Amino acid sequence: MRIVDLRPALERHLSRRWVENESASGSGSFLAGGWNRLADSFMNRRAQARSAPPLRPFVLSVGNLALGGTGKTPVVMALARDLSAQGKRGCILTRGFKSPLAGPLEVQPENDLAGDEARLMAARLVLQGWPVIQARNRPRGLTFILQEYPELDFILVEDGHQTKDLGRHLDILILDRWARMAGNDGDVLQPETGPVFPFGPYRETAQGAHRAGILLVDYSQEVPPRGIGGQATATYSRQLVLRPVAPDTPEELPPGPFAALSGIARPSTFENGLTRLVGREPLVCVRLRDHQEYGPRLVQKIVQEMDGGGSLSLVTTA
Repeated sequence: MRIVDLRPALERHLSRRWVENESASGSGSFLAGGWNRLADSFMNRRAQARSAPPLRPFVLSVGNLALGGTGKTPVVMALARDLSAQGKRGCILTRGFKSPLAGPLEVQPENDLAGDEARLMAARLVLQGWPVIQARNRPRGLTFILQEYPELDFILVEDGHQTKDLGRHLDILILDRWARMAGNDGDVLQPETGPVFPFGPYRETAQGAHRAGILLVDYSQEVPPRGIGGQATATYSRQLVLRPVAPDTPEELPPGPFAALSGIARPSTFENGLTRLVGREPLVCVRLRDHQEYGPRLVQKIVQEMDGGGSLSLVTTA
């Protein structure tokens, strides 16, 4: 398997350092430890300045402590589908990362200027009738929703754990690292992280988990019913699914060599999962930065890498 990493040099360097130190927890160094404490202090001040949530609808945030790659967007879509199946009306509030549109606006899947994740959610939730609202300033987005959609039951805030000035009733926090600890009334779940960016791939340390009401972990086995801070715990399972990009495209990957193309925060997770799903390794793995824009020159480079390796098919992240 050949790796073609087209991310910026600094991002490649940082990712390599983070992978090398992945087994280490805590600060990692005196300098990183001091930086972690500053990050915690900053995040706590932001949380204390948060406004009160509206009386209704119920505002629920889904976030994480890592920089990305823990499944926030799929979890938000799954929650929206589950709540819709129970007859609940709602919408999703998202920042629209890397979009030039400040908003607030209702996202249409065909709007190329909207955020990529916002467009994905809007397309997947058409049948549920849940609009996706993009707003760079999410408190303004909340005000927009309350004015334009007064009869909602729920507002799901995508990636909102570190958002200031946005009141909500509940924070669900997705953890990518945790440990089982002995407590007074049985085992409890202990959130874990590593160094905070740029020393590691985290926005804040495990102290940020104390602001959450539910700790959500990607795990197939039983986990302790409570976190060390008294939070409820829940589990979910992520599965890769091959989706054809056109009606006449087969749902199964054709035989022969294929390439993997990822534009996400943790490309190795996608590549390893794809290998297990298909039963063979990609011939070439092209790695792009998270939320990468696909311009003509970049597309030409990707095609050249595929052709040079003899790949007959391409599997990419949604």
